Amino acid sequence: MEDHKKLPFLVVSSSGYMRGILKFVLETLLHTEVTELESEEKALLFLRNLDLVPSMIVYDYTSNSYLLEDFVGYLQENSKYVRIVVLVNKVREEGRDLLKNIPQLMLMDEATLPNALVEEAQRTFTATPYVNESEYCRINIDFLSILDGINKNLFIRIGSEKYIKIFNEDDNTDILDIKKYKSKGIHYLYVKRETAIWVIHQIQSQIDIFLKTNNFRFVLRGASDTPAKRFENRILRFDDEVHMDKEFKETIDEAVKRIRAVVEKDARVETFINHLKAHQDEHNFFTQKMNLTSLIACALAKELDWISKSTLDKIVYASVLADITLAVRPELLNIRDLESFEKIKHTLSDEDQKIYLSHPKDSGNLIKRYFSTAPPETDSLTFQHHELPDGSGFPQGLRAERIAPLSALFIVATDFAFYFLKDEEPTMDDYLLKCHSRFDFVNFRKVIKALEKVKRK
Repeated sequence: MEDHKKLPFLVVSSSGYMRGILKFVLETLLHTEVTELESEEKALLFLRNLDLVPSMIVYDYTSNSYLLEDFVGYLQENSKYVRIVVLVNKVREEGRDLLKNIPQLMLMDEATLPNALVEEAQRTFTATPYVNESEYCRINIDFLSILDGINKNLFIRIGSEKYIKIFNEDDNTDILDIKKYKSKGIHYLYVKRETAIWVIHQIQSQIDIFLKTNNFRFVLRGASDTPAKRFENRILRFDDEVHMDKEFKETIDEAVKRIRAVVEKDARVETFINHLKAHQDEHNFFTQKMNLTSLIACALAKELDWISKSTLDKIVYASVLADITLAVRPELLNIRDLESFEKIKHTLSDEDQKIYLSHPKDSGNLIKRYFSTAPPETDSLTFQHHELPDGSGFPQGLRAERIAPLSALFIVATDFAFYFLKDEEPTMDDYLLKCHSRFDFVNFRKVIKALEKVKRK
């Protein structure tokens, strides 16, 4: 069995992040050392000078891998019994023609990682000495650096079978002093097996973001996280871009369907407002504002005979996503407009100021990037939802004549929802009085007239 353990498993990828993930997955499942190399040239040199044949080679193909034919051709000639997994996004036709004639090779879609690799390793090494069913699994110290805290028990190995806990699940491992352990010649720490499998599942849920983003740090979500923390971790910021994981996107799609079903029933606005006010608390503000904005915006659209499915879908998607990047920052979500922001700006960190001022753009980008089912120009509604007809809004400071009619409706609906959820004694008469001075501009006047009709119902 010792000889088997020494047989190398080879990972070839130009991405250090990808190498770390693949190494962790294979070493978790198998009793083996995994060699990681960053280029085909180094891999070819390694293989030509290797006495033992690798048991599995995982090759992360990229479209500019000009040595594809040389690398795979060498494997076909000299490694006939090695399982070769080629990770692909898009393969040149000539490369695909070459690869399809190699029986020990399989193409694996990068987006299916790491679960597809887990399944392939289990199939390939069933009933062999490689399979690892130990209680403890290794985790490379370098791999820990791309995890945003593991928040699980972490162990160090003392002797052949003794493990000592060095971090508790309540500790913050993203401040782990890796250099201290490396200086002592320690390259691996250990986690319980169930933790290792949990990490693999966490990576799977975020792999689509990983493949799109540079300098990605995997955010591991624990069952003990607060609801706010779990929500925040699903919307991730890298390289000044906002990303959303697959699971959370599906949650948003379901929310849109539910709200769409509600607004189609022509619920009375006043009844709905009274219900929201009776169940209001700080933690529900985001959800209540999203629901009320959807309802009043759709009611206004119906009064104006803008009742196509596309228009109502735009309104619902925009209502759900307009403030989504602020949802776990109550102090930011509670800022009504730019004037209110300027008054408390000095109390906010630079990061929070940037998040607030960029959230209309961020929400628009999320719609364009992740919600292909949203009608065209839905992103414009979220991008303009903090504009004001006198030019005092943001992010562009547009005046009324440059604000589209549907955006004008959505701006009023957003303002309406904030007023009714935050004012101590909100009434329709009071709000309409405020509207006549706040929104007495072209494109907005007919929206206010529609609101007067909604009030009378």
